[in-house]
Amino acid sequence: MKTAPSYPIDNSAILYLAQMGPDHTNVYRFSLTLAEPVCPELLQQAADRICPRFPTIFAGFREGIFSYAVIPAVSAPRVQADPGLLKTMTRSEMNRCAYRIYYDSHEIAIEAFHALTDGYGAIASFRTLAAEYLFLRYGIDSPERSGMLESGEPDWQEELRDAYLDHAGGKPSGVPNRQAYQLTGENRDWRVKASVEPFSTRQLLDAAKESGISVTAMLSGIMAEAIMELQRKNSPSGREKPVRIMVPIDLRRKFPSRTLRNFILYALPTMEPEEAQLPRRERLQRLHHQLRQQTSRDALAPQIARNVRLQASWCFRMIPLKLKCFAMRLAYRFFGECNSSITLTNLGPVPLSEELKPHIQKIEVHLTPRRGSPYNCALISCGDTTCISITRFGAMPELEELFFSKLRSVLEV
Repeated sequence: MKTAPSYPIDNSAILYLAQMGPDHTNVYRFSLTLAEPVCPELLQQAADRICPRFPTIFAGFREGIFSYAVIPAVSAPRVQADPGLLKTMTRSEMNRCAYRIYYDSHEIAIEAFHALTDGYGAIASFRTLAAEYLFLRYGIDSPERSGMLESGEPDWQEELRDAYLDHAGGKPSGVPNRQAYQLTGENRDWRVKASVEPFSTRQLLDAAKESGISVTAMLSGIMAEAIMELQRKNSPSGREKPVRIMVPIDLRRKFPSRTLRNFILYALPTMEPEEAQLPRRERLQRLHHQLRQQTSRDALAPQIARNVRLQASWCFRMIPLKLKCFAMRLAYRFFGECNSSITLTNLGPVPLSEELKPHIQKIEVHLTPRRGSPYNCALISCGDTTCISITRFGAMPELEELFFSKLRSVLEV
């Protein structure tokens, strides 16, 4: 009998796998709204057809003595009516296929466990799924049906590589461990709630350009300003902590790779309490400067080397998996999430061919909120619409209302 193929997990997957629990998994969601109602039967056919094309994305995980392995799914996941936003994945789902496909009226959505892939890989699979569905529904043959982000035959081996290992040269850096302010969730439960606001992409770009900064820096600065204000409101007599925004960085922009697996690191631009008194323009430019420094190739290469060398060490590899995951959960609790106040990820514009544009009205992305500091923020652009989503576990949308109010005031200037 032929043995099913398997792949080693990539260098960042172990952290997501170590953190998963019965009430919290690091799952993200992409959704698109179509001009026409969704046909579930054709969506299932599209999923069945593209499943073999993405063996490390339509996949689950097998637990070994010392490590996990990625196991391609035997078949595509069953298409389901949308049960609600970012439900926690069970262990059986993780083992079978940690990738979901949902539909609801005019909407198609996917949810994926972060150990499978990052935003780049998720968008590649999602665009291919949408293109295949529209081909089956209307006979639209688009470049996206190749599953590639550019035309041509796919290079399977390059897409399946752990790109961290390809770029692990250089001197490893140290681990930052300074604590940042942690948001709290009032009346918290584990149901994810989302506040989504659409903005003009052109307006965002013009406002950032007027200040001489990037859109990501502008939004990070406004988010830091909102969180600093909440800190002063909720802890008026306490010692103020810095507000640090965790910004995922797609390493493919600095280190050429076509991998569809995880290949990201994080920048941590910081607003100090004393900087809150500065004019907004100066605060934003300071964060922009930090982002530029932290996302340079010279700054990122030592971080890749540090992470790869740790996991490649004989000592780490010989630790039993259960003990390894326990130690990583403990380390993340004390040195991971507490280093930043929120994640803000900018997926940028989704490239769509002219054949698909008339059928797709908008695209959204949502992140599961953090366990300890129960918020997260993500944005994505389609045409001239940028949808910004803030997800939370708490009952009251206090951060969202403040952030969106501040952003609208910047755009109206």
